Amino acid sequence: MIKTPEIPKGDENFWEWNPQYIEVFEDFYKKDKSKSKTRSSGIMWAFYNKLHPDSVYYNMSNKEDWIKNKILKDPKFKWEKYENEENLFKETILTQAERSLEEWNETMRKRNAFLREQDFTFDYYNDDSKLVKGNAKELDSMLANTSKLYQEYGKILKDLKEERMKRGKGDKPLSSSAANRI
Repeated sequence: MIKTPEIPKGDENFWEWNPQYIEVFEDFYKKDKSKSKTRSSGIMWAFYNKLHPDSVYYNMSNKEDWIKNKILKDPKFKWEKYENEENLFKETILTQAERSLEEWNETMRKRNAFLREQDFTFDYYNDDSKLVKGNAKELDSMLANTSKLYQEYGKILKDLKEERMKRGKGDKPLSSSAANRI
């Protein structure tokens, strides 16, 4: 589990707080020629704030832009340039439940953005007397399925909560007494 301050903003050096990840991100770490590895540290905090459910910024709809401007202080930052490191972050730092939650959130954000951009249309005939199919039925169906998708989302959140209740400091299993089993 990542050791984090109250509200990680990127001011603290990620590598000092989490030296166990230097070996995992060895190539990324070694390529950083900035003093005290501040550039790669900032990027790691950016991943944390973008991807980790404990981040205070996790639910922000525009978090990628916000993180670029406020944490990295680099509006031209290209997330795609660090795709390999981001994927490694997901695979090594996030638990399976946290990865599922992040994937689900991203899918729901894209779906909601798609639905907001759609105009309802009905079937009609164009000037050439050809039937043009509308999308009202499909959009109604997608909107009706939204509650089912959020039920699935709730299951992921429940799994994550149960997972966290079973873990203690340093990702060690909680003792039976700490987990309130005895």
